[in-house]
Amino acid sequence: MLTEERRAKILEKIEENQFISVNELAKMFAVHETTIRRDLDELEEQGLVSRIHGGVVPVSIKRDEPDFEDRATECINEKMRIGAYAATMVNDCECIILDSGTTTLQIAKALNESTHYQALTVVTNDVNIASVLRQNRRITTIVTGGTLFHDSFMLNGQITNETLEKLDVDKVFVATPALNIEKGLTHFNELLVPAKTNMIKAAKIRIVVTDHTKIGHRALYTFLPINQMDALVTDQGLETALEDQLRSNGLKEIIKV
Repeated sequence: MLTEERRAKILEKIEENQFISVNELAKMFAVHETTIRRDLDELEEQGLVSRIHGGVVPVSIKRDEPDFEDRATECINEKMRIGAYAATMVNDCECIILDSGTTTLQIAKALNESTHYQALTVVTNDVNIASVLRQNRRITTIVTGGTLFHDSFMLNGQITNETLEKLDVDKVFVATPALNIEKGLTHFNELLVPAKTNMIKAAKIRIVVTDHTKIGHRALYTFLPINQMDALVTDQGLETALEDQLRSNGLKEIIKV
């Protein structure tokens, strides 16, 4: 097999598998790992793949996320509208989970300012969200505990997961750095996936909140398939073509605000 032909087929395998190791590629193409590494170096130089620890992923996969301060100001008007609408989806006396994120933070702000609730219970793994709700006597705020991520003010880890596993709530509002048309909600960091999965399992209704810039992108780890989402609340920037694809892949309800 010629070098260019092998590299083209390697790229196909990477796109097909989403993640693949150097060792697996070497066995597939019956060549030494050194040869595969040279091929991957060339493909990465062309901007077609991204090397990560243990293997390689397509360049289209999201590998990291901006700092909290940067994310908090991105699409801020859209996030505020999403947050305000999502808050109207909460009924009096419900128990909900607010996932850590800059859009879910806007939900907390809207709930805090609302006068339509006599009593709510909000569970969160986000110190920012807990801080917003701290003085609202009508909202019982439960913080999961866990290890503090200083860059995002998120709580995560074993304590977080053990707390979430014991819960049974009415709704969860889930944030995501990437919503892929085929794969669903995806995340770049495998360490953060268990908490999100446990939140989803704890809730009767699963509502995804994200601005349109996250839709159509993907990260390495899937944590909620499209057909298991009950609703998506996003902004008017979502293109009709993407909206149609989401519906055809099983998304039950799309709300653009």
